[in-house]
Amino acid sequence: MKILVVDDSKTIRQLAAECLREMGHEVAFAENGAESLQYVADQDVDLILMDVEMPNLSGFEATKAIRELKKADWFPVVFLTTHDDDESFVHGVLSGGDAYLSKPLNPVRLRFTVMAMERIYVMRVKLQQAQQELQRVNRELERLTLLDQLTGLGNRRQFDSNFSVQFALARRTKSPLTLLLCDIDYFKQYNDSRGHPQGDACLIEVAQSIRAQLERDSDLICRYGGEEFAAILPDTPLSEARRLAELIREDIWNKQLQHEAAPGGYVSLSLGVATFVGQYKSPHSMLEAADAALYKAKQHGRNRVEID
Repeated sequence: MKILVVDDSKTIRQLAAECLREMGHEVAFAENGAESLQYVADQDVDLILMDVEMPNLSGFEATKAIRELKKADWFPVVFLTTHDDDESFVHGVLSGGDAYLSKPLNPVRLRFTVMAMERIYVMRVKLQQAQQELQRVNRELERLTLLDQLTGLGNRRQFDSNFSVQFALARRTKSPLTLLLCDIDYFKQYNDSRGHPQGDACLIEVAQSIRAQLERDSDLICRYGGEEFAAILPDTPLSEARRLAELIREDIWNKQLQHEAAPGGYVSLSLGVATFVGQYKSPHSMLEAADAALYKAKQHGRNRVEID
């Protein structure tokens, strides 16, 4: 353990340090309450041996301040005092202390009191590890709830939460925001003719193609639902959006993935693009515009990009 010895007596500090180091502990020192408070603010400690009677800031006052500073991070504080009356004991416990050692220090009692405090230290370490693991698991669960398990892209939930934030940001900063909706043409017929496992493979192929064309960390690509994908592209003007959409469409078409039920014989994409430059009143109206552009692409023969 790392133990902070707080005492205005050099003799007491030396005596405590000798005993603690023999037990294998790391020892630090403070000569008064103010120094102890500053040390705890800057450094981690596992146990404090705190003198009660010190000038300016007493051990009780310093401990109260330390407890307020560290709040939920509880580590034992053992008071060192010449007073053995009930009032001092109660005051010490209410100040945040965990045990008492009488002065002059008895090395045996010091050693075994520290051993008892080690039990608290061990439980504290285990609790911290459990909390860290719980936080890690919660982060992983949160990540999984935002991912489409088949493609590894964001899911509809992630799209909904991110899109509203990006729309608000674009409106505040007056920067362009592009929404790209993408649909696999004749995908129901693809599933019917080739089966769902092959349909899943097609979805993964399209997801990888979109991800390859949209490489910025700020871009969010999601599986919007079924065979439909959505990409949120911050700070992307219409000209760049059109170019990226065409790259995605061409990449899939050039792969020449067999699709006998489609008129062209290969898997193709229809894409609708909407770019916000102040004209949409809400994320919903922008989504409707991109969806209308996608519908137009399908009406005009599919395997094409349409702009709102």
